[in-house]
Amino acid sequence: MSTITAKQLHQETKAVLNQLEPGESLVITRNGRASGRSELRAAAGQPGWDQILGEVWREQKKVKAARRVPNPVLEERQRRRR
Repeated sequence: MSTITAKQLHQETKAVLNQLEPGESLVITRNGRASGRSELRAAAGQPGWDQILGEVWREQKKVKAARRVPNPVLEERQRRRR
């Protein structure tokens, strides 16, 4: 694990990020004291819609039909189709 200063990080950002790519971790210091650590984040891939909106969809199913507020845009579309 290498150590760099906050000033180095600011001035040489591209070089620091290139150091992280092979998997090296860096300790960032400010005024001689460690203030942070940086390491490459593992690629998690793109989340699907089920992961992004899953919680919203579950909560929507819990709301009773009588308490739901109709979507005015969808109502207008349906009205125009008739």
